[in-house]
Amino acid sequence: MIRDRRPNWSGLAIAVLLAVLAGAALAAAYGYSRSSGLFPILVGWIFLALVLLEATLQLRLILRGGAEERPELGETGGLAEFGGFLWLGLLLVVVYLAGFLVATPIFMFAFLRLSAKRPLAQSLLAALLAIAFVYVLFVWLLNYRLYSGALFGA
Repeated sequence: MIRDRRPNWSGLAIAVLLAVLAGAALAAAYGYSRSSGLFPILVGWIFLALVLLEATLQLRLILRGGAEERPELGETGGLAEFGGFLWLGLLLVVVYLAGFLVATPIFMFAFLRLSAKRPLAQSLLAALLAIAFVYVLFVWLLNYRLYSGALFGA
C-alpha cells in the first residue's frame, strides 16, 4: 500500500463529465420506443450509478486532503484517465467498423494483453468468454440483432 497525498482533481472532473454524458444518454433513451429503449435505459442507469460512485469517492479523497491508502496501480494522474478514453475511443471505432460480435473479443484481448499486461492465455480466454456471453445473452436468449458494422453491411 502507498499513501497518495495529492487530491485527484482530474479524476473528479472526468467522473462529473461522464455523469453528464450518462444523464444525456438516459434522456435520449427515454425518448425511444418501449422495446428499443429498455436496454439503453438499463445500461444508462447502471453507468450513471457507477460514475456517481466514482465521483463520490474522488470528492471524498479531495475533502480528506488526498491522504488515503490505496493499492499501487502503476500509472496515476490525468495521463491514466486519458489512456482510458483512448481505449474507449478505439472500442467505439472498432464497433462502428466491424460490429459488436467482432469488436468485443478484439477489444477484450487487446486491452487485457496490452494495457493490463495479462498473460496471452488469460487474455484469449477472457476474450472468448466475453464473446460467448454477448452472443448467448443478446443473440440467443434475447433474439436481439446486434449492429454488424459498416464494413459488413450494417
